[in-house]
Amino acid sequence: MSGTQVMEKRKTTRRTWWALLFSLLVHLTIILAVAWIYFLEMEPPPEPVEEIEITFMEPPAAPPQPTFVDTSAPEAEKPPENATFESDRDTAAASPDAATGAEPLPSQDGREQNFLELEKQELALAEVDKAPPAPESPPSQPAPPQPPQPEETQQTKAEEKKPEPTEADAVLAAAQPQEKKEPVDQRPPPAPPPAKPSYQRQARPTRLSGNVSNRGRAAVESQATPLGRYRKQITDAIGSSWYHHIRPRMDLFSYGTVSVVFVIDRKGKVRRPRVVSNTSNESFEIVTVESILASEIPPIPPDILPTLEGGQIEMDYTFSIITN
Repeated sequence: MSGTQVMEKRKTTRRTWWALLFSLLVHLTIILAVAWIYFLEMEPPPEPVEEIEITFMEPPAAPPQPTFVDTSAPEAEKPPENATFESDRDTAAASPDAATGAEPLPSQDGREQNFLELEKQELALAEVDKAPPAPESPPSQPAPPQPPQPEETQQTKAEEKKPEPTEADAVLAAAQPQEKKEPVDQRPPPAPPPAKPSYQRQARPTRLSGNVSNRGRAAVESQATPLGRYRKQITDAIGSSWYHHIRPRMDLFSYGTVSVVFVIDRKGKVRRPRVVSNTSNESFEIVTVESILASEIPPIPPDILPTLEGGQIEMDYTFSIITN
């Protein structure tokens, strides 16, 4: 082999090694680049999150609103504490029978009805009180005959004997101070206030079973409140109007009960009456709603308005025609 061939072979070997080294560098660069891109795209592991416990708790129950009761029980000496009923008067709980239940009610016999009545009452419509008649006076006796009187009286004699006033007497009278006479009030005296009308609704006791142990006339523990006194006015106004509209048309109605809900606005006007149930006939329902709308209810007192939602009172009433 000549020297020229040896030199050519060495050059070829060197080129091969350089090509192989360059190929290794290229592949290594590509591998590093891909690895770097993959590393950049990887998300860091999430940090550990503390576990949070969530407990659902029911909101505290709102204190129950006292239920209104229309009662004629005698007024208590002092207001009861934590009374479950409100009224226009303070009353103490009492029961005619021994306690047989768990509710804060008296135990008594009565009708099976879905509204509370504590005692029996007869209807007394509103009537203006009349003054008692004046006592009859006995017939007058004839006067005895009088003796004839002389024409000349003592006053005439005194005037004749009275001396005529002189000029000195006139000067003396003018010098004396004159008493001032106060003006007399000519206006007539004020008229007496009109008599208050009386009204008592008809009621039949409800059959009850309660835990009241104090024996006496049926009553619940009620507290007099401004709203209770106003609700009493509403009850009297609606009841009086209802009897006024119902009594002349009794032959149109059948026995049964009508339940009505409605709203009383701040002016005392009935709004949105709606019949909930009716076990009587349609005539009874129509006249009942008519009587409610015609009721003369006074406006809501200003001291009650801030305590009412929307400045109005929601009412529900039950009207019944029952047998005795």
